[in-house]
Amino acid sequence: MNDRERFVAVCLGEKTDYIPIFGFPGAPGMSGGALKWTHRRLIETGMPAWVGGSWEDWVCQDVESWHRYWGATGPIHLDFDIARDVPGIKSTQRIEGGYEILEFESGAIERQVIDNANIYSMPEYVRYSVRDRASWNFWRDRMTPDGIMPAAEMEENCRRFDNRTKPLFIAARGAYGFLRSLMGPEGVSLAFFDDPELVHDMRQWLTDYVRAYILPLVERLKPEAVYMGEDLCYNHGMLLSPRQFDEFCSPHYRMVRDCARSAGVAAVAVDSDGDITEFGRLAARHGVNCLYPCEVKAGTDLFALRRNHPDLICVGWLEKEIINEGNEDRIEPEIMSKVPPLLEQGRYFPNGDHGIQPLATFPNLCKFMTVLHEVCGNPEGEFPRV
Repeated sequence: MNDRERFVAVCLGEKTDYIPIFGFPGAPGMSGGALKWTHRRLIETGMPAWVGGSWEDWVCQDVESWHRYWGATGPIHLDFDIARDVPGIKSTQRIEGGYEILEFESGAIERQVIDNANIYSMPEYVRYSVRDRASWNFWRDRMTPDGIMPAAEMEENCRRFDNRTKPLFIAARGAYGFLRSLMGPEGVSLAFFDDPELVHDMRQWLTDYVRAYILPLVERLKPEAVYMGEDLCYNHGMLLSPRQFDEFCSPHYRMVRDCARSAGVAAVAVDSDGDITEFGRLAARHGVNCLYPCEVKAGTDLFALRRNHPDLICVGWLEKEIINEGNEDRIEPEIMSKVPPLLEQGRYFPNGDHGIQPLATFPNLCKFMTVLHEVCGNPEGEFPRV
């Protein structure tokens, strides 16, 4: 089997030659490399310097050598889009008080640590782009495409993906994630009550955008997965009520679901941090059949979620901190208590529940991968088995 066939088989609950150590976009676990300084620490603690996978300024350097060495894999993504002539929003940046300050034409202001692209801590969003109707109109006018790629050019680009051997993932942009990114969680929560018409207009813009510039690619390429970035949960459940989700987000979900179904997409996935238990019920109702990364510390219980939704494709749910220095005794219990019973049920991609942290060590990652590969019957990888 190739990676594409293996991915689809796991999604459908069918038998495979082995279970892949597969990294999903935005939360690749141990399968998508590491941020620059974390990658350097792995080398300092024993990983060969030629192993790629270092994320530098949001670009991953030579992830294929990381996949080959660690016996992991991941999806492919489109390297083009069909939207044209987007004016865009300009920004400036400066150093002030030991931090980097980013200011945008939209009025948004962000404050973050210097070299944040290679360190990554959550920026402080001092002010968001959309604060009222006027600021939304400004953002909309500058982010709405004024053209589209000609059909012949789109077809020429698409043909490059027709004979793929890896699963293709296409992002359909999440409804709540879009609103939250422009207004902030507090701002959008208030707008649900204070200005629902504005929220509906914003979500409708997103839905129209996806319909015009993304779904034609889904229809033509028939990807293995369509995914939406949402982050609509925290450690006590959802950041909006089920009623609010139904009112403001469900039209977008129905559109994506219907297109994905007609294209034969194996996984309609949502990336959400936090405790996804409550959202699992809504997701199933709106056509989502895959959730990730299933965070451990947020209290997510995949065994309970699976009892209610046995056909759900689940990803992750292995605590990322177990490969940090001093945690080596936690590795085998974490994997063995979760992975074998979930693999027996099927439709499960085992991995860390997010990316690799700066305290990770090469010996601990070797131990993690050794145990996980053995449980998955996975023969891939050049790393030294422990």
